[in-house]
Amino acid sequence: MTRTIVIGDVHGCYFELTALLDEIGVHWDDRLVFVGDLITKGPANREVLEFVRQSRNCESVLGNHEYLLLRHYRGEAVKLEPAHLQTIAELGKGFGDCMDWVSCLPHYVDLGDHLVVHAGVRPGCPLERQTVEDLTQLRTLDGTDPGSRKGTPWFERYRGDKIIIFGHWVFDAPLLRDNAIGIDTGCVYGGRLTAVVLPGDRLVSVPARRAYARKKG
Repeated sequence: MTRTIVIGDVHGCYFELTALLDEIGVHWDDRLVFVGDLITKGPANREVLEFVRQSRNCESVLGNHEYLLLRHYRGEAVKLEPAHLQTIAELGKGFGDCMDWVSCLPHYVDLGDHLVVHAGVRPGCPLERQTVEDLTQLRTLDGTDPGSRKGTPWFERYRGDKIIIFGHWVFDAPLLRDNAIGIDTGCVYGGRLTAVVLPGDRLVSVPARRAYARKKG
């Protein structure tokens, strides 16, 4: 049976990614879908991008870190953190080519019963009207900063038919709700890299080799 494997925020943790795929026992006909934030903060951003770009069965939605780098590449005035500058330096002359590829990443992937996004969806808003900021940054619904961790989480008010699989918000263990599965378990911070195997919503994870970055907050 062909499987779809949805993989949490990799953040340049290439060695953990290969360990996770080995743990799952990926087949040639499996479909690999990443929740975005493939890069920044981790040690092997180039290797992660090369793997996803060159593997015929891989795809990814746009993450907030790819989106920020893309805006920078397009000449927008955005605030780059040291991790972004390090990634740009690591990619070197290939940065522009990588950003051209990133510009084509979808904001969501519809899997039928499941919907893959990076951050979340705004409850009650049709999918076609969700903004790129919602899909790549949304955490809470109160206040003016959608990326804030303070307030009502979007998934507590979401009542849609599709099960949303998302990353962005780091949990110590995967978040499991009737209509939402959060799979960013903080690999780059020394946690774990987690995937959901469909059908069946089976969770598989591997530990990080070490902490490559310090978690904010």
